[in-house]
Amino acid sequence: MKPGKEKAERLLYTILDMGEMLLTSGAEIKRVEDTLTRMGRAYGAVECHVFVITASIMAAMEFPGRIRVNGIRRISGAPKNDFRRLEALNHLSRSCCGSPLPLPELEMSIHHWKGAENVRERYAGSLITTGSFALYFGGTVADGLAAALFSPLICFLQVHFERFFPNKVTFYVFCSFFTGTLICLGSRLTGWFHYDRVIMGDMMLMIPGLALMNAVRDVLAGNTISGVMRLTESLIWTGALACGFMAAIWMIY
Repeated sequence: MKPGKEKAERLLYTILDMGEMLLTSGAEIKRVEDTLTRMGRAYGAVECHVFVITASIMAAMEFPGRIRVNGIRRISGAPKNDFRRLEALNHLSRSCCGSPLPLPELEMSIHHWKGAENVRERYAGSLITTGSFALYFGGTVADGLAAALFSPLICFLQVHFERFFPNKVTFYVFCSFFTGTLICLGSRLTGWFHYDRVIMGDMMLMIPGLALMNAVRDVLAGNTISGVMRLTESLIWTGALACGFMAAIWMIY
């Protein structure tokens, strides 16, 4: 494939879309850089340079005929950890590297996964996760059921209210305090479940476990800047959760 200037810019924009979706779905930095580089070369780039950090993607490509294009994509959204979308994009990139799709078809395939999210699976998964962790941390069956009952509220806040907050930290201070207050009130008024076990179960929906793991992997892979940024953000995020829940417990008890 030997694109002209206009088609090369269109290709770069499409590849940046894929990189943004990979990054916000929970992919590690090295994986995003490698995928975008391979995609560029598969579509005819003789030189392809990609630099990714958690906040932005920078890419420069050169095609035959000394056609050069470059672009920067600001990543403002926090990772959603959508493994279904991550797997689909990874499969799409591998297919394109083996046999490149026509550009319009590639754009349609990426656009299909842009806003795709199975809300039913998310809510069902939250019920199972919170109930299981409440039992794992020593809770009773009633604690597990209570944790599962509060989990849809957390998912609802994440889906519908997170976009109204300036960053992840302020949102999770609010989310943990609001949810913690309801849990503590329910425990104190009814007395049929332990608030601490329920909080530990529901907290599992908000703790940035994958972000912490990716931060360590980034540092070990040599992407020190991204790793330190992710680690710092994750620790602040975890501290915000602790502060929110602790404030709720102190207020009620």
